[in-house]
Amino acid sequence: MRIAVALTSCLALAALVVACSVSEGDGRTTGSLNVPNCWTGGYELRPDFFAAVFHKGSLQIRIQNGSDSETFSDGINILVSDVAKIRPNPDTGFLGKYNEQLRVGLPPGVTPPGVPIRPTKDPPLVGMSLFMQRSCRTQNVLLYAVEQVTITTDGTCAADPVANTDTAAGCAASTTAGIGSGRSTISFQSLYSGDEFASAADRRIKGCFDVYLADPREISQDGAGPAPPCRGHLRGTFDFFYERGRPAQPFP
Repeated sequence: MRIAVALTSCLALAALVVACSVSEGDGRTTGSLNVPNCWTGGYELRPDFFAAVFHKGSLQIRIQNGSDSETFSDGINILVSDVAKIRPNPDTGFLGKYNEQLRVGLPPGVTPPGVPIRPTKDPPLVGMSLFMQRSCRTQNVLLYAVEQVTITTDGTCAADPVANTDTAAGCAASTTAGIGSGRSTISFQSLYSGDEFASAADRRIKGCFDVYLADPREISQDGAGPAPPCRGHLRGTFDFFYERGRPAQPFP
């Protein structure tokens, strides 16, 4: 069965962008997955394509292996809903939330088919999804990072066996051995400001994450049940510079 859930915020953003960034960068994403009829065991994305779209205060980041369209690729989408709530602002004295471990969860409006959208008092500032259209050609695989999963004992959510060389304060979770907490977090060291004339430092997009993935169709419809079973555990880093360019799909 093809998944019917979509990251609606990202799709709306993609339709409205006026420019996009496609840039060289550094990053890694490793962990383990349990995707029925597609992938079970260790997983490494090996990203070599980094892109970003800034629109009305939000930032959509795409980390991908290869430069093909998303329809034929494996990669990660990260949506920062409000950059101003994370990035320091010297004009207002806001110190920002760099190097803090921020919650990652389903964006508002993302629910399994047939489940009504319910208001969320304190939604996470960051959402993340994994797409595997190249690896899982027979089905449309889209897993979401959720705030908490139920850890199974089959090794699905084993820790990343590869050491992380990023020593930033907020990346400590990415170097910790063991299965982990079952809670998804991300930390930023730099975010693009949205200023077209920003300096190189203000165009840098850098962060690290430690996320647990789930299939939204397995989430309790009334919200009263247990956390969904873990379908994957990924840890990774990304570091690249925003570059203004012509939109295309919205990324080439």
